[in-house]
Amino acid sequence: MEILKKLETRIPLQIKSYSDFYREYMKLVEEIYDIDYALENKVFGNFGMDEKSIKVLDGCLEIGSKFFTSQIDMSNEFFKGYLNMRLSTMESYNKFLKDFSENLENSNSKTK
Repeated sequence: MEILKKLETRIPLQIKSYSDFYREYMKLVEEIYDIDYALENKVFGNFGMDEKSIKVLDGCLEIGSKFFTSQIDMSNEFFKGYLNMRLSTMESYNKFLKDFSENLENSNSKTK
């Protein structure tokens, strides 16, 4: 019972850790967006840009956008894999304990 209580006390910490990570990740994405927006306004506002320069800038912005969306996808896949691995480990360990308990019961019933 002590082990269960110990494990239960860790759940809020893990949830808080994921929440903190997500919050910081969103701050990072927001900061990148704000910088991108400010640079775009500065470039378009202060310089008379020709069509060719605008196309080059659009290409750079598209590359940056693809990079960050791929980072978001990879991060999601990493955490999904991490949680699936932990769940699988727990399920395997639970199965092991159940099998062990059944074997123990069977061996006790044979010795009686």
